[in-house]
Amino acid sequence: MFWVLISTAAVLYFLYTWMTMKPKNFPPGPPYLPIVGSTPFIARKHFHLTMDDLGKKYGPVVGLFTPDRTISVSDPSTVLEVLRREEFQGRPDSYLIRERNLNKRLGIAWNDGPDWVEQRRFTLRHLKEFGFGRTSMEQFVIEEFEELEKELENKTVQVSNLFNASVMNVLWSMMGGTRFKRGDPQLQKLLNTLNVLFRSGFFLRMTGIFSLLVDVFPNIFDPHGTRHMKQFEEFMKKVIDQHERVLDKEEPTDFIGVYLKEMKKQSGGRSSFSDDMLIATCLDLFSAGGESIGNTLSFAMLYMVLYPEVQEKVQKEIDRHLRRNQTPTLQDRSSLPYTEAVIMEIQRSNSIAPLTAPHRVTRDTELRGYFIPKHTLVLISVWSLLQDKCHWEDVNSFRPERFLDDSGKVIKDDWFIPFGLGKRVCAGEAFARNTLFLVFTSLMQKFTVTTPLGKSRPETFPLPGFTTAPKPFEVTFTPR
Repeated sequence: MFWVLISTAAVLYFLYTWMTMKPKNFPPGPPYLPIVGSTPFIARKHFHLTMDDLGKKYGPVVGLFTPDRTISVSDPSTVLEVLRREEFQGRPDSYLIRERNLNKRLGIAWNDGPDWVEQRRFTLRHLKEFGFGRTSMEQFVIEEFEELEKELENKTVQVSNLFNASVMNVLWSMMGGTRFKRGDPQLQKLLNTLNVLFRSGFFLRMTGIFSLLVDVFPNIFDPHGTRHMKQFEEFMKKVIDQHERVLDKEEPTDFIGVYLKEMKKQSGGRSSFSDDMLIATCLDLFSAGGESIGNTLSFAMLYMVLYPEVQEKVQKEIDRHLRRNQTPTLQDRSSLPYTEAVIMEIQRSNSIAPLTAPHRVTRDTELRGYFIPKHTLVLISVWSLLQDKCHWEDVNSFRPERFLDDSGKVIKDDWFIPFGLGKRVCAGEAFARNTLFLVFTSLMQKFTVTTPLGKSRPETFPLPGFTTAPKPFEVTFTPR
């Protein structure tokens, strides 16, 4: 009798929740069921394409239950509005997010409120001091990628994940003050941690029925998440300990040292600075930089293989401006507008982040005439702007000239937002743009890239994930 009562109460509770979960004037969307919400009606892979289909069927704002109350925004003008409005800039809170961040609300990517504001400002201000987004980072990039380029001469290599280790080393040079040797086991562990996180569908796991199952049965439904985070935590604690030993003996020369000095300065009172906050922030920076820049460079090689005429035009422009043995610098960017336009077209054609990280509504509001309650999750499609058929002429063509005016200068287009927009714009945008330019220009200066003989042309349709990546393909690097 006891279990019958419990079962009946549970059924009644879920039925009541189902009947009351949709507020009045909430945006239309697919059906929703008890417990699982709209999840059965939503594709699990390439969710930005699902959002596009839902938008065509239901309108500019689509209501979902995953089982959290959620809206999907894939109409370009509505996307721009949401990214600019203050009340849409929160971050969701769930077991999976906290599990990633030492079971707390930490870091600069998955946090909000006063602590987030303080940490983001501090992080951006001090990373700039160590080259994050400035010309002083050029030497880090040049030294790291010169070593990689030597390994590529006259080689046919698998391009997927080819650049990620080098990007991670550049980041770590600024954050930790040292660099890993190529092939270092610890570096490979860090790369594997990021790869598992981004290829595992973390984005949808946070917002779907999977999230509910993980909350109840974490050891069954998320057995690897804790292990990978634990590895990163142990690594960072060793680094922090090494920095603390010399903190009072010498002036900090990297981000971790400066952070620890600030933490010591604020000790004794209420402060958002802590070892755990530092670990989470470093993971955010690694995640955003290593994966996204590395995958964009892989896409760059993909499109140069597919469009040899574009590759040739890039090389001719570089040859006109630079001597063959002259290392490209950021000062050369203004003199290489076609090269810059090619990088922009690569980002437009295959954005590595077709969706922003999920947002959360911080107060009751309205959008396009619909009521959006506080704490509603917001899924935002950047892809919808980069692939809009009305805004971009011949949207499916790879045409870098769309970013050049009649005089050959680079055009700034308000719909070109591969790094997002507003307060949640990617913290590493400047670093990413500078690294992409330096590495792509140097590779095109030194090599002609082609598909190996006997191999089929690589596909442009990407692998799914929180960020996308090219499907595995091989490239031959022939010195020019």
